[in-house]
Amino acid sequence: MRKFKLKYGFDFDDSCPKTYESDEPIKIGDAIFVANGFWHAVTDIRILKRDIQLTLSKSSQSPEEAKLVMKQLSSG
Repeated sequence: MRKFKLKYGFDFDDSCPKTYESDEPIKIGDAIFVANGFWHAVTDIRILKRDIQLTLSKSSQSPEEAKLVMKQLSSG
């Protein structure tokens, strides 16, 4: 299980988890289900000194919506 640090590009509050764990490889454009109950699209992946950081788009109700929101925000 790999652990990732999370960076929120939008709508961050205290209920947002700071980490995410996955057995599956993650790439930019993937939608992940975070522990606060929302889907987020991955907009960037950074290799830090000790961690891998995922930057997330706005929260959504489904993986399809998360990917659509990411596309809308990146084109606007």
